[in-house]
Amino acid sequence: MREPIRFDTSLPQFVASLKAAYRGDLAAAEPIVIRDFEGRLGIILDIAEADLDGLNKAVAEHLGPYARPEDPVRGRDSVGVSRIVAEAQTAPVLKIEGVDLRLLDRRIVGADWMARPVLKPGTIPRFAFVSIKGGVGRSTALSIAATHLARTGLRVLAVDLDLEAPGLGATLLKPDELPTYGVVDWLVENGLSGTDGTFRADCIGRSSLLDGISVVPAFGSQTLAHPADALAKIARASIEDMRAGTPVPLRDQMQEMLESFEATGDYDVVLIDGRAGLHETTAAPVLGLGARVLLFGINEPQTFQGYAFLLAHIRERIPGGTDWEDNAWFVQAKADPADMKIAKERFNALWSMDEGPLAKPEKLGPDDLELAWADNDAPAPLPKEPVPLLRILNDERYRSFNPVENRVQLDEGLVRSTFGGLLDWFDDQMESGK
Repeated sequence: MREPIRFDTSLPQFVASLKAAYRGDLAAAEPIVIRDFEGRLGIILDIAEADLDGLNKAVAEHLGPYARPEDPVRGRDSVGVSRIVAEAQTAPVLKIEGVDLRLLDRRIVGADWMARPVLKPGTIPRFAFVSIKGGVGRSTALSIAATHLARTGLRVLAVDLDLEAPGLGATLLKPDELPTYGVVDWLVENGLSGTDGTFRADCIGRSSLLDGISVVPAFGSQTLAHPADALAKIARASIEDMRAGTPVPLRDQMQEMLESFEATGDYDVVLIDGRAGLHETTAAPVLGLGARVLLFGINEPQTFQGYAFLLAHIRERIPGGTDWEDNAWFVQAKADPADMKIAKERFNALWSMDEGPLAKPEKLGPDDLELAWADNDAPAPLPKEPVPLLRILNDERYRSFNPVENRVQLDEGLVRSTFGGLLDWFDDQMESGK
């Protein structure tokens, strides 16, 4: 009995069935594969119409439910195909079963993960703080960086894009400094009542921790006054807007929001706190905002598995994905001296992977979570260029971070002893930006 086809094997099985049934050169037929919202597959080929019936029958029999229900194989002269062919010119080229093809991956959610990364920085530098898991000190590091940059005389805007587990508002603002609205309100109102200069001003809170720090929290005081509406707003904030019948994806809405704040001329640098994990809302700070991206993680299997997924997707599925790597740095959070060497080797192994390592079972650890590495004296092979790795030391004094009530946590000497490497990196970035 043949093993059932699953999502992970459906695309290579699709190509294999075509190769077996098609008598010509499949690559020469310029294949364009479309995977629909449910995961079903279809293909457009530049072949004679007489060959279509046999291919459709073979594909339908082989793929079963993973084949598009009606005519999974279509020719370039079929009705409605020209528009798809034009769209596919910017789609990534993949080599599947030895055949180069273009893949259009339709999604109801996660579409922002498929768009070409924004590589050109704006006039104001942006830095995005993201992580695979929560609790790694990402928001704490952003707050420390904000205070450090403000001490150098820069005007800092901190924006909380972690819409479901926000923290910057409570961390950097006293309760009476919280603005009326926040990011969630912006993403809801920009498609309904609109966002003007007055609304923009009502989204910004001025921190009394240090002159020069402004905050756009995820939620403002209006949501705190009407907490029962919070979940309803979150549900609507993460979807596309429709303008004159054209969808506006979430990352474009976030880009417009940041550009509106930056256009005031009140800020020299923008720090963006992204959501933990690989949710749709994480795609914008990682790929869509032209930011330098800090990828936070601690030395544990979940970190490397999650970033293996992310890096493999960007490198293999996104046009221009390898260029994005020039804007990315790993940050080992909660680092201890005893594990720095092995952590460096593990981050190097992750950064050096040529293709998705999780597709190769022999590279998995015994619990199917870890990448291949050896806890012995033999170092892992280094990449051609060293992994861009920063470190933040493990410090119990920052286990609970609340500078509004505990100003000692912002002491320059204390901050420097724990976050010194990160702060030096920020100084270098801001200096090179000049």
